[in-house]
Amino acid sequence: MSIKIVMEFLGIAGSLIICASVIPQVIKTYKTKSARDLSITYLTTLMVGIVLLTVYSIYIRDMVFIFCNTTSLLSVVILIGLWRRYHYSGLAKIRNHALLQGKEAKLCHRQ
Repeated sequence: MSIKIVMEFLGIAGSLIICASVIPQVIKTYKTKSARDLSITYLTTLMVGIVLLTVYSIYIRDMVFIFCNTTSLLSVVILIGLWRRYHYSGLAKIRNHALLQGKEAKLCHRQ
């Protein structure tokens, strides 16, 4: 087996692992309907990095990396969408609960 084939296999395996790494977080966020512990700064930075890697992959015409980076980008976009949905709906629930109990809602908005 040549070193080129071994290196291609390592690249493919690493790309697939990175692609799959965000899937458990997407599933957990969807099931729990909570994005409380997700950092939007991290997600946004990750998305920018993946976009740059995707552009580079397209430039060098590496189909494996184009596929994996596009898949990773899609997963992060889904996670950002879930963050927006559950983060803001969670704040609204806290505010409404406090108002129903006749208390002024004091919220600490963290990212």
